[in-house]
Amino acid sequence: MFYVTALIFVCTVPKIILGGCPKECVCRGTGGANVKCPASVDFPESFPANTEKIVIDEFTVTEIPPKAFDNLPNLTSISFSRCNFGQVSACAFPKNHKNLKLIQFDMTVIGEMKQGAFSYLNPVSIVFSKSSITTMRGYSFWNINTALQLSFTQTTVHLIEPYAFYNVNSSLELRYDGGALKTLRSMAFANTRFNSVVLQNISFDKMECHVFPELDRISSLTIAGSQFMCNCDILYMKSALPFSPSLKKLVETGTCKSPEQLKGMAMNDVLVNNKVENCPEVKTQTIQDCRPPQEIPTPACPDRIVMGDGKSNESGSSSSKTKPGGGADNAKLNLALAVIIFVGIII
Repeated sequence: MFYVTALIFVCTVPKIILGGCPKECVCRGTGGANVKCPASVDFPESFPANTEKIVIDEFTVTEIPPKAFDNLPNLTSISFSRCNFGQVSACAFPKNHKNLKLIQFDMTVIGEMKQGAFSYLNPVSIVFSKSSITTMRGYSFWNINTALQLSFTQTTVHLIEPYAFYNVNSSLELRYDGGALKTLRSMAFANTRFNSVVLQNISFDKMECHVFPELDRISSLTIAGSQFMCNCDILYMKSALPFSPSLKKLVETGTCKSPEQLKGMAMNDVLVNNKVENCPEVKTQTIQDCRPPQEIPTPACPDRIVMGDGKSNESGSSSSKTKPGGGADNAKLNLALAVIIFVGIII
């Protein structure tokens, strides 16, 4: 008696991304759980599905793309160091992620934070240290109602637009320690409240009225060591001081950094004694006078763009096709079993 068994698989496997280690990166740990990506001009198209920690170092790229870290359920931290990003795109960071606890930018330059760059986050700590941000667009930090810890240390932000922070309510702390806030537009922190706010050793160029309307209602507020350009732009503060304890504290603890004849003088002294000269008359401003027009946009997440064929997304990035993000959804394997033959021959 003789048995012959033939088992034949004919498979068709399309070109796919299996969620393996990106070519720009080094992956260590079981299944590449820790990913480090050094010195690249291309942002990774995907990460291993079981990634826990991502470290991105010395990247110079157009953007942190939309959905860059989606489909990574085990992800706990994302760290950027010595990078240069043209922009942080809408939905760059995953919404309602259960395990992501830290997003860190160190010695990193960001050109622009787009609408919805940080939104619908679960409890997380976002840290900027020794970094620079050119522009925070309206609704950069948006619809965040959770334990958000937000920290800026020795960081410069050149422009915070109206409504850059909108509908942000945290039981934790906003801390800005050192560095500069060059221009703060009215209602930059609208409908925003943290349990604790620390503002110390900050250099201001221009602060419009009613930048942070909820600041007077903060449970714990620390303000110290601010420096201002003492020109005509600060005169509105004089009439507003009796109605805003937080502004009063900012003025009473602040000094002038310019012009030269006022450098080092206490802001309160400069305002009370009218030492800023040759300015037009300033009328008392109410919150309505300071409220810029507002049209609340509809939250939207654009598809991720993969570099390639010269087409562009709205930020100007070249593209060829859309991707859903990193990890598991990029690893769809369309395995077609064409033929299974079992032949039993009994002789």
